[in-house]
Amino acid sequence: MDPMFRYFLGFQVAADRAGWLARQLPAVSGDLFAGLKPQLYHLTLCTIAEAMEQQPFLRGQVARAFASGLPAASAIPFGRIVARETGVELVTAGGVGGIRQTYEAIVARLAAQGIDPMYRKSGLRPHVTLGYGTTGGFDPVPLAWNWTPRELVLIESHVGHRRHRVLQSWTLEPPAQASFDFMADELPAPLLRAA
Repeated sequence: MDPMFRYFLGFQVAADRAGWLARQLPAVSGDLFAGLKPQLYHLTLCTIAEAMEQQPFLRGQVARAFASGLPAASAIPFGRIVARETGVELVTAGGVGGIRQTYEAIVARLAAQGIDPMYRKSGLRPHVTLGYGTTGGFDPVPLAWNWTPRELVLIESHVGHRRHRVLQSWTLEPPAQASFDFMADELPAPLLRAA
């Protein structure tokens, strides 16, 4: 029997950016295609539970995992909208090392509370689903967007109903500011040794 509820952690796209993304979606000719409502746009990091009944204690367990804080946010380099067998996605371009580090730090905190992510045998593939169903295909649509999420959210998904409920959100630390080699000759010697 299929689960009725799915719980996952991810980044929800802010309303202004979600509306902008919805306007970038190309005309889709598939009869069975249904675009998602922009308020449902998100990037799933990991599914942490599936169940036939709601899990009222899961939120507290996840909150305890993040009580000591969260890792810093990192930019996610999106590059194009593509048609997939099961729908339409905004996918990344280039390296995703920063988001992978954020994901691994989050998973390590979850593991301390006995929560193991599901479905990650194939690895992390950051994307935002924009719709489901067959599209009739289209050429990839270039869309360069560097997104730095501000919050991590725990979402309860009502499977098959395209309904999401945010159970809790946590503010991410801002990204670490990079240092530049050209500054090294301008710093006093004691600061160079500390760095």
